[in-house]
Amino acid sequence: MSSINLIILGYLHNKEKSAYEMVKEFDIWNLTKWLKISDPSIYKNIIKLCDNGYLNSRTVKEGEMPEKTLYSLNEKGNSYFNELMEESSKHIGNFYLDFNAFLANIENIPKEKRKEYLENFKNKAEERRSFVESINNNAKHQNEKSGSELLILDLYNEFYNILQKWSEKVFDHYN
Repeated sequence: MSSINLIILGYLHNKEKSAYEMVKEFDIWNLTKWLKISDPSIYKNIIKLCDNGYLNSRTVKEGEMPEKTLYSLNEKGNSYFNELMEESSKHIGNFYLDFNAFLANIENIPKEKRKEYLENFKNKAEERRSFVESINNNAKHQNEKSGSELLILDLYNEFYNILQKWSEKVFDHYN
C-alpha cells in the first residue's frame, strides 16, 4: 500500500494541481512530520500514477509564466483511490520508533554518558511535545483544517504528551 499515492490521489480528488503546487501544499501541511515522504518521491509517484492511467494531465501556459502540467483524478484513479482507502482501513500498519535502537543500547554505555544522553532524549521529547502542542492549538483556533487533519494533529499531540511523560520515567529509571 502506498501512502504517498493515497495522499496524492486524495488531494486531487477535488481540484487539479501541478506537481509543484502539490509539493508546496504538502510542505505547508508539514507532511514529512507525519508520513515517510519526500519531495522527490511525490514527483516520482505523480509521474507513475499518470503513466499508469490513474491521472489525467494537461499542459497550460498562463501569461509570461512557463508551461506547467496540471494533474487531475480520473475514473480509474478514483477506483484506485477507493482500493487504497479500503486496504488502509484494514491495515493499521506497524509503528516503528527511531529511538528504539538508542534505548536498546542505553545500558551499553558508561553511566555518565548514559545520563547525558537520556537528558538529551528527555529534552528532545519535551521540545517535540511543545512544538506539536502549539501547532495543534493553532489549528484548532484558525478553523482552516479539515476534521481529519485536526484528528491527526490531536493524535500526534496525545502521542507526544505520552512520550514526554514516558521519557521522564526512563530518565528516572536510570538515574
